[in-house]
Amino acid sequence: MGKHTVTLKDVAERAGMSVTQVSRALNGYNDVSASTKERIKALADEMGYIKNVAAQKLATQCSNQIALVIKGMENDNKYNTYSAVYSVIRGIEAYTSKINYDLTIYTIREKMQSYVAYFNAKGITSAILIGFEYNDPYLSELLESPIPCVCIDIPTTAGNNGCIIVNNSYYASEAVELLIKAGKKKIAMITGKENAIVSMERETGYKIALAKHQIDWNTEFILKGNFERETARECTKEILKKYPDIDGFFCASDYMAIGCMEGIREMGKSIPEDIGVVGFDDIPVSEYLMPSLSTVAQNSYEKGYAAATLIHEIIRKENTPRIITLECELKIRDSV
Repeated sequence: MGKHTVTLKDVAERAGMSVTQVSRALNGYNDVSASTKERIKALADEMGYIKNVAAQKLATQCSNQIALVIKGMENDNKYNTYSAVYSVIRGIEAYTSKINYDLTIYTIREKMQSYVAYFNAKGITSAILIGFEYNDPYLSELLESPIPCVCIDIPTTAGNNGCIIVNNSYYASEAVELLIKAGKKKIAMITGKENAIVSMERETGYKIALAKHQIDWNTEFILKGNFERETARECTKEILKKYPDIDGFFCASDYMAIGCMEGIREMGKSIPEDIGVVGFDDIPVSEYLMPSLSTVAQNSYEKGYAAATLIHEIIRKENTPRIITLECELKIRDSV
């Protein structure tokens, strides 16, 4: 006969306590005294008890975990070290440490057919989502499922979900206003991925600022940079060949702004004397470029912390606002 697997019930019987009391002691709950925790842990070790996390999750339909699911990780950018995702992770980790939870990270490949099936296969019962496109039908399926989710940068309150967002349109218009106040009159925009909602919102802000100052905008002045430095560099050069009198660029990300600045220099133009540039995100390298990049600073750490707080509140069924809007800051530097 095989060796008997020691269960939580076995430990509880030996300790003369209920299964719930033993479980709370082994999971470090604050309402259990330190001496009891030590006694139960020593007894469990002596008996050879090994916690079955998967069984615990199935039994309770929850776990002391917060999952972060990332889609579309950048892998072709030499500035990837400064990815905002790292700061988001730090923010989530700060909150999970505070509440004695574990952070589990998953990455999703582009060709996955069903996020719900993936979540079920991995045992993900709730999650923070980052990098998803708002019109992804598989995301819609996930948000309509019973699985609670908090989206970063995608507004949603459908079902049992929430979101952490910034007012992209407002801060984009502030960025373009900065160029206009510097005397720039012919301003182009380099936008990100076509189906990314932040790209659409920042493009709206660009148009709002131009309309406010009665500056005409040309559809050819809105360039698809796909959030890539090299693509932004090439489209900057192409538009300057066709319209050499362009004197300003608003870029929907700092990565693209870096490429834009490279393209401007390759066309023999100077920054900011000939052309001003403003980015969005305030990645750490922005401050140290030559010239330093004016940009809209987001607090990615705060996004992560707020997202972890919100998903925890949703899991606990707390009555809390499901849309959290964080503030940004316009950083005025030498590129304008």
